[in-house]
Amino acid sequence: MLERFMGMFSSYVDGYLTGDPLDVERLALKRDHSLRVLDEARMITQAVGITGELAESIHVAALLHDVGRFPQYAAHRTFRDAVSVNHARLGTRVLRRMGMLAHLPPRTRSLILGAIIMHNRLALPRAVAAAAPDDPLSLAARVVRDADKLDILRVMVEHFDQAGGLDEVVTMGLPERPGDFSPELVEPIMRGRVGYYQDMRCINDLRLLLISWVHDFNFPASVRAVFHRGLLVRLFAGLPSAKEITSARERVFRLAPCGENCA
Repeated sequence: MLERFMGMFSSYVDGYLTGDPLDVERLALKRDHSLRVLDEARMITQAVGITGELAESIHVAALLHDVGRFPQYAAHRTFRDAVSVNHARLGTRVLRRMGMLAHLPPRTRSLILGAIIMHNRLALPRAVAAAAPDDPLSLAARVVRDADKLDILRVMVEHFDQAGGLDEVVTMGLPERPGDFSPELVEPIMRGRVGYYQDMRCINDLRLLLISWVHDFNFPASVRAVFHRGLLVRLFAGLPSAKEITSARERVFRLAPCGENCA
């Protein structure tokens, strides 16, 4: 099943990779991200022991989770949902309109669309969050959300560390103010929850928001991965020296399976 969707996804994306080189570069970033989210989803399903048809369906949802990003950028030249459209909802509309899932059984189709539409929500709907641990839709949504966050963290760390400056589309147009950060983005980290996009005022706030995602991973394999890869260490390295930042770092690394030695 997945091989067929790989071909459809590739053809779909190729239709957008034309024109201005900067636009192509930004959309290629989303294509590569989607493929890496698939890899992360495979890692998580294997670690959790999800197999068979359910694993295949989750992998398809992971591959297609960001199909809405391409028409979103084509129409608005941004990846910010708040100033354009909800890319997850747009993605499900695209999939329905194109009939990409039409050949699948209704239950499988609903699971894939459900995982996609929930992947970018601040939190899972109450009914899904409270579902039994082996509930297929809950598992699919949680795997895709974790896989998505893991690769976004990689993308952003690499973007922050690259030479040649930052792309305002990737960093949401936030200004670089090296010594500045917002207490509103430190507080969620200290309280064990995820920060809000609307509280961001500068690039360091984006770093703090990304760090706060450590509180929203659903599987031990995801937590191990984010610490072992040193992603949080690198995000903290870009933040200013301040007692609030030090406290946030201590709070985060209490969650690490191997302390700061993970990096």
